[in-house]
Order: sequence, then C-alpha cells, then structure tokens
Amino acid sequence: MPANTNPIFTLVPNTPTATIAAANTARDGSGSLVDLFTAGTNGSRLDFITFTSAQATPAASAARVQRVFLTDASGLNPRLISEVVLSAVTASNTAIGATSTITFTNGLILKSGQLIKVSQSVYGSAADQTQVVARGGDY
Repeated sequence: MPANTNPIFTLVPNTPTATIAAANTARDGSGSLVDLFTAGTNGSRLDFITFTSAQATPAASAARVQRVFLTDASGLNPRLISEVVLSAVTASNTAIGATSTITFTNGLILKSGQLIKVSQSVYGSAADQTQVVARGGDY
C-alpha cells in the first residue's frame, strides 16, 4: 500500500541496528562497510543515526570517526554522505560511553533498493566496538 499523500507520512517504522567491530580508514566507499538501513519497496525516510560506544567491560576506547555511506538504487557504489567523531572514553558502571548522532534535517529520502552503510576509522580492540541505531520509516 502506498504512503499517505497529504501530507506524506511513512507507513511502517524502519529502525534497524548494527554493530561495527572492524576498522576501515577508506572514505571512498571501499573496504569493510556494515549494512545498516535498507529502503523499502516504496522508498524510505531516514531521520537520524546514533553511534554509541559499546564495549562489554570497562576499558579505554579510542577516538574514532564514524562514517555513513549511501548507495545507488541497486545497493552498489557507496558514497560518503556524513561523518561524526565518537570521543575516546572509559565507560564503566558509573561513567557512560560516548554517543554521537547524525540528524538528517527534513529527513533523508531514499529510493527503493538504496542502502545506508556505516564504518569507523579505528578498531584497536573490543573496547572500540560501536552499536549503531537508525530511525526512519518505509513509505
């Protein structure tokens, strides 16, 4: 069923999660990328992506750059669309981990078949593991 038409709202929530547990220093769409968000049959809207340091035990994480890539409608040819820094931190039972959010003002509209892929610049140990959450919806 197509989306509402006046105004247009998404019909089905699309809030996937992913884990990044590898480094990729490339900014050109090559190397290890993690699939995060897949546009639905009638297209999708993506409002924001949140990156959170997610080490299992207290340990010092490295500062790292989190990258977001957008593919074409065939799910290929990823292109860098945004970056954000995730600060170094030592999370524990009394100190929170680092969190950074990329907000797409007015939503990022995707065609059917387009993918959002993510990566990070540094992964020295399990202390650098990152959880990623996207919030959007399918038309």
